[in-house]
Amino acid sequence: MNQRARPARICFLLDNLTGGGAEKVILNLASGFTKLGHPVDILVCKMEGVLCNSIPAGVNLVPLKFSSPNLGFLCAMRADPAAFRAIAAMIAKRKSFGFISPIAAHLKASRPAVLVSALPKSNINAVLAKYYSATSTRVVVGAHINTSTQEVECYSSGKSKLRYMRPLMQRCYRRADAVVAVSKGVAEDVAKYLGLDQDHVTTIYNPIETKEIETLSRESPNHRWFDSGAVPVILGVGRFVAQKDFPLLLRAFAKLRERRQARLVLLGGDEFSVEQREHKQELSRLATRLGVQEDFDMPGFKVNPYPFLRKASVFVLSSRYEGFGNVLVEALLCGCPVVSTNCPSGPAEILSDGKYGMLVPVGDECKLADAICETLDNPENKAVLRARGEEFSIENAVERYQKVLLGSHS
Repeated sequence: MNQRARPARICFLLDNLTGGGAEKVILNLASGFTKLGHPVDILVCKMEGVLCNSIPAGVNLVPLKFSSPNLGFLCAMRADPAAFRAIAAMIAKRKSFGFISPIAAHLKASRPAVLVSALPKSNINAVLAKYYSATSTRVVVGAHINTSTQEVECYSSGKSKLRYMRPLMQRCYRRADAVVAVSKGVAEDVAKYLGLDQDHVTTIYNPIETKEIETLSRESPNHRWFDSGAVPVILGVGRFVAQKDFPLLLRAFAKLRERRQARLVLLGGDEFSVEQREHKQELSRLATRLGVQEDFDMPGFKVNPYPFLRKASVFVLSSRYEGFGNVLVEALLCGCPVVSTNCPSGPAEILSDGKYGMLVPVGDECKLADAICETLDNPENKAVLRARGEEFSIENAVERYQKVLLGSHS
């Protein structure tokens, strides 16, 4: 870094510690700012998820205590009286604001320079808590997903979460000091979706722990298919949710198996999540129907997935939509050839429109199978892939975040 900002307390806010991309981004940022000498707090609404034991050294973990729904409603109304209808719409869906009071209490007690949040619910809580606390703390909210695509997906599946949240998101994102989007596609989408001034939104690619990944990838995956190396292994990594479209990858794998010998491994899934457990069971049944169950494995969530990425023949991202796609960068850093759906938003930016890995249309299992086959036959040079991955380092991201979060403290 050319210039180091004067030490200033930074608070990060998370809904929970599940293994999603946004949570990992916050942990990486917390680590990066701690190493620069800034005191860092991570406020967590619910202490649950696979990342509970992954808090970076030197970071102050603050579990928040939920207040009563009635108090939460009063706090929200006091923070933004003009938002009565938007707040009432949330209450009608049985969503409370019970974490506004404890967040505000922390802001009053610690007086941080900035409060950073990542996802819609925590973004709303962060902004309302700032105004309820009447402190001068800056609030920077994140946009980590292509929201308009996510809304269409939710609506088609009978879920209306984003639609009832949208009015309050519009008010809170406008009142935030800045909005940081994780890709250019997300920046354009969130500005249009919420009617924000484009100048209010900054694009900063996600921070990836490049040096640590190199070290961790040298460990053994402790999986017989990777240790033998006799048969190519296709790898997918992510939460077991509809967004990741693992059924598409499984169907594409079945088509690939008609042409050549191969195996498929899916890492991920949160055993605390009923939704993800059920999704995993559905994938097992689909593999049986497709007749590929003997060459398909789901060994669960791995704190260290990088040995798998280093040993895999191809990594595949099959998502319907993303915000950035952290795991694509992690695969590049491990020298693993990649194939991805050209979903909104992020993969095309990471892969430079196909320069560093093949892009295929969303939902097209035939083209996905073709791309995997071609990548197996003609893999990209590992050194080239690693060099591209290095461009997304924590150091580069923190330098950009520092300007947004602590410009007045430089």
